[in-house]
Amino acid sequence: MSNPSREKSEPANAAERKKEIIELLERGNAVKVTELSKRFKVTEETVRRDLERLENEGLIVRTHGGAVLNRWESMEPPVIQRETIHEQQKKGIGIYAASLVREGEVIALDASTTSLQVAKQLPNRPLTVITYSLVIVNELIKKNEIKLIVIGGNLDTDAMAMTGMPAENMLDGYHIDKFFFSCQGFDLLRGITEPYESHARLKQKIMSISDERILLADSSKYQARSLIRLMGVEEVHRLVTDSGLPPEEREKFHARDINVTVT
Repeated sequence: MSNPSREKSEPANAAERKKEIIELLERGNAVKVTELSKRFKVTEETVRRDLERLENEGLIVRTHGGAVLNRWESMEPPVIQRETIHEQQKKGIGIYAASLVREGEVIALDASTTSLQVAKQLPNRPLTVITYSLVIVNELIKKNEIKLIVIGGNLDTDAMAMTGMPAENMLDGYHIDKFFFSCQGFDLLRGITEPYESHARLKQKIMSISDERILLADSSKYQARSLIRLMGVEEVHRLVTDSGLPPEEREKFHARDINVTVT
């Protein structure tokens, strides 16, 4: 493969492979099964299964011996593409998370597709929502009883979100009752991780002014890891996930006094 960004020292997990395959396709024209097998240090059959899943999600088109990006799908911002990945699990999490919101509260929603599900489930009643997601703004603008505070900053076109120092500074002096957020991965050893520094810094800022930090993470994110550690899982007030998290793994969280809700 031409100009590989890095070599793997150990096999990547499925979530990491899928993410990197998309990144490679966005930088180039095509990927080959044989080269991906060597890159990730997994079998060619494993790579074919990865490509099949990505094709089922509408992100790629498989070719003989490899794959290309689904250019029609890629005309939408990546955040819109991600909305359909694990959609039912995210919807279930969103329904439960929305039920935690009380009338008159001030809540914050990050720019994740899981928080978008929370926004969709919120009833049209008096409360304040602070967000830096333009997709969530577009969803909530229809609900005239909800007061929207939109954080300004530098536009991330992939996430359709505003980040950076202007966004962080705007939060000075605010107080938030509940912050609902997602992540790239979580586990007990590494904690909650995020791939992009600008998003990580903004989330940490919001966490610092929030009474409750509520992690919304479907089970596919368990034991996936990314570059930046936001905090330990034990530092959130509640983890909301789906039934794909095995019971024996849930017990490990309970043993650490971590409040886990399975939808």
